[in-house]
Amino acid sequence: MIGLGTMGSALAGALARSHFEVHVLEPLSSDNFLPPAGTKQADDFASVVAHLKPPRRVMLMVTAGSAVDKVINQLTPHLEQGDIIIDGGNSHYADTGRREAALKEINIGYHGVGISGGEEGARSGASVMAGGTEEGFAAIRDILEAIAAEQNGQVYCEYFGAGGAGHFVKMVHNGIEYGMMQAIGEAYHLLHEGLGLSHAYCGSIFRGWQGGVLRSFLIGITSDILHKIDGSTGSHLIELIDDAAEQTGTGRWMVTEAMALGVPVPTISEAVAARSLSGGRKTRRALEKLKPKTSASLDITVEDIRDSLLATFWCCFAQGFAVLSAGANKYGWPHREAGIARIWQRGCIIRSKILHNITKSYIANPELIHLFSCSEITNIFVGALDGCRRTVSSAIGAGLSVPTMASAVTYADAFRTNRLWTALTQAQRDYFGSHTYRRIDQEGSFHTNWLNDEG
Repeated sequence: MIGLGTMGSALAGALARSHFEVHVLEPLSSDNFLPPAGTKQADDFASVVAHLKPPRRVMLMVTAGSAVDKVINQLTPHLEQGDIIIDGGNSHYADTGRREAALKEINIGYHGVGISGGEEGARSGASVMAGGTEEGFAAIRDILEAIAAEQNGQVYCEYFGAGGAGHFVKMVHNGIEYGMMQAIGEAYHLLHEGLGLSHAYCGSIFRGWQGGVLRSFLIGITSDILHKIDGSTGSHLIELIDDAAEQTGTGRWMVTEAMALGVPVPTISEAVAARSLSGGRKTRRALEKLKPKTSASLDITVEDIRDSLLATFWCCFAQGFAVLSAGANKYGWPHREAGIARIWQRGCIIRSKILHNITKSYIANPELIHLFSCSEITNIFVGALDGCRRTVSSAIGAGLSVPTMASAVTYADAFRTNRLWTALTQAQRDYFGSHTYRRIDQEGSFHTNWLNDEG
């Protein structure tokens, strides 16, 4: 195991407890790291490789980007043909494909593996999304299944295709995670700022929601967070936490990829934008004076907010799975949407009751063109949409920002609209750029001289 940050250390310890002989190395920090219990610390790349029997299996848990390339360049001179590198970090899927192709030239295997679950998942069982060659996956499967969540004989690890497929799936997972977290933040904001409920009462509401259709890891931890008291001040800890949110970049990657694939992901895009907006503290403070002098009251119920959160969750998953399907089409990966939904049910951050419905829907119809084309899912979503519409309308009237919830309403409305505004867009493009347009009554492409009366 190379890379002894939080995840690397936890995974190394989990593998040692599963009776693997684990040698560990922290190459990018001068800090002294104590090796996890049951593992053996190496001094350098040469010594960690020397302790392994061919074919060697080396797992990297290194920060995505140039650090991964640096470690690979230092590691590969000590490896031999047939050895395998497993990249378990949050690498961009395109980088993974590039590295796999380069290492194939010297007959060294490279597998990008998405691992979700945070420190808890790394210690007790994660959701594992594997990419690379099928033969290579067979050679590392025992390692990956040892770190995966398990329940009732099911192991939450699956292979999704060549190249960067595993990291692509993990990227989409993180995009959905961004959307769900932002939607939860908006629901809390409406409860606390809009309805004036205390932090503890808000926490109790989330605890109640955890027993119903919203059941998920993120809803559960939100209840815990809102009940937490700061030991030094006696205040609810949430009041003392800076509201400028951090991000690793995987959400931006997902939105960028969706745009390249031509897949609309407005809810996830709004969530990514919200994190960026939160960091602009100076601008936010300067613009506080734009707050309306008088605000309407928030005329909604807790149940409306619950429905709005449910509808927004569904939009996050629908948009994410649309990207997964488009990615499989473009890159030639197998369509394993049911498998993705299955392994996301345990170990990972976005595990939720919703994923059971998604898994069943893809098993029943593997060629599902969109989650909302499944009547069972659509009935659930539409049932929550009225509450979402009331929530968004009232929030806007009260001057409360709910970007992901608002996007959920407009996303649904656009899909349900028989004739969109884009007919005018096509006419405008033809007017200023002669880009032509299609007609609904004739075949072919057409151009109009818009400056005279003739068609």
